[in-house]
Amino acid sequence: MSKKPKKRSVKKNNDNIEVSMGGSITKYDIMTAIAKKYTIYEATVWLNTPVGDHDGKTPAELMIDGEFKTVRELIDDDQISI
Repeated sequence: MSKKPKKRSVKKNNDNIEVSMGGSITKYDIMTAIAKKYTIYEATVWLNTPVGDHDGKTPAELMIDGEFKTVRELIDDDQISI
């Protein structure tokens, strides 16, 4: 993946509008990265596997809490084994 900052964008997804100001990581970015690395089953298992360094929360729970950068680092570092 490129380390260049992303351009600002506005996307419409059904009735929702997603605005990106450039450097932020979105749910779409996370899910795309997971899909490139794992099969559907593996991605489901990975998203629901507790992470010891983060109070036993799963990546899915971290995403709900808005910790997208942390989840992205977990994907890149391959800290969770399936």
